[in-house]
Amino acid sequence: MVSSEIWQQVEEKHSHLSISQRAAVEQIVSSQDKVTGLEGVAGAGKTTSLAAVREAAEQEGYEVRGLAPTSRAAHKLAESGIETETLQRHLRHDEPPDEGQNRLYVLDESSLASTKQMNEFFRRLHGEDRVILVGDKRQHEAVEAGRPYHQLQQAGMQTARLDEIVRQKDPALKEAVEQLARGDVFGAIDNLDQQGRVHEIVVRDDRFSEIAREYARQPQGTLVISPDNESRRELNGLIHHEMQQRGDVSQNEHKLRVLDSRQDMTGADRQWAAQYGEGDVVRYTRGSKVLGIKPGEYARVQQVDSKENRVTIERENGERKTYDPHRLSGVAVYHENERAFSEGDRVQFTAPSKDLQVANRELGSIEKVNDAGNIKIRMDSGRELAFNIREHPHLDHGYAVTSHSSQGQTAERVLIHVDTEKGEQLVNSRMAYVSVSRGQYDAQIYTNDRSELARDLSRDITQRTATGHDMEPAAQKIEATSAHQQAQPPEHNDSGHQIAM
Repeated sequence: MVSSEIWQQVEEKHSHLSISQRAAVEQIVSSQDKVTGLEGVAGAGKTTSLAAVREAAEQEGYEVRGLAPTSRAAHKLAESGIETETLQRHLRHDEPPDEGQNRLYVLDESSLASTKQMNEFFRRLHGEDRVILVGDKRQHEAVEAGRPYHQLQQAGMQTARLDEIVRQKDPALKEAVEQLARGDVFGAIDNLDQQGRVHEIVVRDDRFSEIAREYARQPQGTLVISPDNESRRELNGLIHHEMQQRGDVSQNEHKLRVLDSRQDMTGADRQWAAQYGEGDVVRYTRGSKVLGIKPGEYARVQQVDSKENRVTIERENGERKTYDPHRLSGVAVYHENERAFSEGDRVQFTAPSKDLQVANRELGSIEKVNDAGNIKIRMDSGRELAFNIREHPHLDHGYAVTSHSSQGQTAERVLIHVDTEKGEQLVNSRMAYVSVSRGQYDAQIYTNDRSELARDLSRDITQRTATGHDMEPAAQKIEATSAHQQAQPPEHNDSGHQIAM
C-alpha cells in the first residue's frame, strides 16, 4: 500500500512509537491486501499507531476516512487526525461513484459492527479502496447478529497485533490487565485480590455508599463502572450527594427535565404499539416524509391502540398524527424524568449532538446552571459548551457509567461495581477486561460475593453465529439481546453526528 521510502520518512517522524506499535504499523502499510486487521489489546496505543498509518497513506495519495459503529468511538478515532463519521451515517449516504480516488477506510471498534453492516460496507467498496479493521476480540460485541471481525480473522485476514500495553502506569495493575488480555480471568482477579484491590461488601446499600465515599475522597481522574443502568443511576445520585456534603459540588440544586432511554424496549419492540406508553417521548432520528416529520423531531405519545397496532402522537406544534409503528424505523423512545444538577457536577451526554459537536457518553463538568435550564459545561477535552436543556435534554450525571459505555475511555482510577447476581449477560469476561483496563494507575473492585467473583467474571458470552453448531435458540437470543441493551444505552447514530478534523 505504501512504498518503503515513504514508510522510512514516517517512521523517522514517529520515533516515539514503541517496538510493538512500529512493527504493527509497518505490517499494515506494507500489506498488499485489500482488507487488513489491527488487533490491539486494551491500552496498547491504537490511536497513536493509526496517526502514523494515516500520515503514510496520505503521502502515498490515499484519502483516509474513519468510520466507527458508535459516535463515541468515532470521536476517539478522530483524535488520530482522521476525518470520521459513524458507520451508520456512512451507509445511509448514496453510494459514491468510482472517480479513481484511492481511499483507505479505517473502521474502529470493528467488534461492535454487525454482519449486516459489514456486508453492506464491503459491498460499497470500489476497486482501489483499502480497509483497516481495528478492534479487540475480547471487548464488547455488537447487539445485532454476527461477529464478522472475529470471523474474518478466523478466515485468515492478515492482522497486525499490538500486544504491548502502554496505558497502565502501575506495574502490578498492568500485570493483571495482561492476564485479562490473555483470558486468564481467574489469575487476574486473584492477583487483584492479593494486591488489596477487591472488596467484599455484602449489603447492597452499604456497598454503594462505600463506592460513593471512595469516589468523593479522590474525585479527580476517577470513574465508576457498573454493569447496568439501574445501578449506574443510583450510584450517580449517591455520589452527587456525597460530593455536595464534601463541598465539591454546590448545595444549590436545579431540577431539570431530561430524557432517559426506555432500556426495556428492543428494536423489535418499537414496531409494536403495545410496547409504548402514554407520555412516552419519541425521537424520529430519520424523520418521515409520509407523516411530515423532520429528522431529529420529538413527539409525545398520547394514545395507544394495541389491537390495530396504532400509536397517536402529539408533535411540538400541537398537531396529532396516528400511524403504524411497524412502518417507521429509526425511532428512539424515552421516559421524561427530573434530575437535580448543581454547579460542579460531573455530567455525561446520553446522545450525540451534531450542533454541540459532542459524542454519546462524552464527559464534562457543570460550571453554571439555573432553573431555566441554561447550562454551561466544560468538557474534559477543554471545550466549553453553553445551551439550554430543552435544546438537548440528553444529559445525566457522569460519575458512573456502564461497562459498555466505558469502552474507549481512560481514567486515572476506576471503581468497579460487580454484582454477581446480575447474570452472565452483564457480568462476564468482557466486563472484567474492559472495566479493569480503563484505569491507568488504579482499579478497585467492589462486590457482594468475593467467592463467586472470579467465576462469574470469567464467563464467556461470545455471540453464537449461524455458521457453527452453537447457534442459540431464538428465545435465548432475544433474552440475551434485551440484557445487552439494558447495559448499553442506544447510541442514536441516526442523528447524523459527525466529527471532522
